[in-house]
Amino acid sequence: MKKLKVLIVIIILFALNLLSACSHEPERTTVYTASGIPVQTTASLNEITVGGVVRSATSRNIYTTNGFIIERVHIQVGDYVEEGQVLAVLDTSGLELEIAQQNALIRQARQNSQNSLDNARRMLNEAEFNLANNANVHIVNAKASLSAAESALETARGNYNDAQRDYMQNNNPQVLNTMSALTTASLELTRAEREHANTGSLYAVGFVSSDEMRQAENALTLARNQYNDSRISHDNALELEQRTVKQLRNIFQTAAAARDSSQAMLNASRIAAGQEIERLRSQVANAEYAINLEYMEITLKQLERQLNDARITSPVKGSVTSAIAKEGAVGMGLMFTVEDNNNLEIVTSFREYDLARLAPGMEVRITSDGTGSTVYTGVIERINPAARDTSPVVEFEAIIAVTSPETNLRIGMNTRLNIALD
Repeated sequence: MKKLKVLIVIIILFALNLLSACSHEPERTTVYTASGIPVQTTASLNEITVGGVVRSATSRNIYTTNGFIIERVHIQVGDYVEEGQVLAVLDTSGLELEIAQQNALIRQARQNSQNSLDNARRMLNEAEFNLANNANVHIVNAKASLSAAESALETARGNYNDAQRDYMQNNNPQVLNTMSALTTASLELTRAEREHANTGSLYAVGFVSSDEMRQAENALTLARNQYNDSRISHDNALELEQRTVKQLRNIFQTAAAARDSSQAMLNASRIAAGQEIERLRSQVANAEYAINLEYMEITLKQLERQLNDARITSPVKGSVTSAIAKEGAVGMGLMFTVEDNNNLEIVTSFREYDLARLAPGMEVRITSDGTGSTVYTGVIERINPAARDTSPVVEFEAIIAVTSPETNLRIGMNTRLNIALD
């Protein structure tokens, strides 16, 4: 009976403890690594503890794409370097020759272009001056030809008009002379015929001798010959006059055509002079464009930038944590990694059910196996808005800024981060 009472008391006490445990929410502390794997759970409502890995807030990978041989490496892993300090130098002897050649090409091209521009401007100025001052050789020659053609036309017109007028008015001196000679010969022939007839009558009745009759016949023959000669001369004079008028008309027409041709040549010379000026202006514009050697200067700048980039310098101050560059090797890709040990941050992760109690700016206590019991301070700098894709559980990466001025923390150390909750 006594044993039964003891058993009942034990059952009642156990039930009371169970009810007490059920009436209070368990206090919880989650500890997990930066990869999101939980490592410990404790009962505490006032604190969250997570793991994290130290890294530099100003870590820089230093690359080169030049592809030159590495001539000299000035540092090694563990060295502390300042911003702008030379880490390595590439062999740029070939590049320097290429830059010198490009400079020579630019100088020569600029001189040639300037000479072409000066010559084009000189030719344009001469052409414009000659045109404005009536000194264009082609126009001057065309004007001279036109003047000569107009003078020849006036002469031909005058000769033709005079000959045509004399022909129409029967005023040709040669024709008039032959007409006068023909008239005289005709009268002389009439008189000789009359004398011959009279002498023949007298000879028939014996009043004149045969000698006198013969003299009369000779006189008649002479008169006839002279008449015929005068008539032929007159006909020839009339034919010559007509032929001369025709020739002078042809000469006049030819001179008129020559004058028209000379006028057309002058017009064409003026048009050609204007076209030549436009061509020279275009040539000047092309020469002005050609003197712009921007494409060659861009190439030079690219080469000079490669030369400048051949001195591999650190963009930040810090410790050299990786040195891939080796003397004699080809410089291509990643060469160095420089990280600032004095500007540290810690990468960690928070579970989704803790986010409601966390915010940027909250203080963090930092400890590490490598630094013993020393506690450093930090703050939550940011919490990523998106969950990690690679995590098997839902967690959000966060960055903790180390605010302690001096620490013994080292890049790559695993740390414990304690965040006190209000």
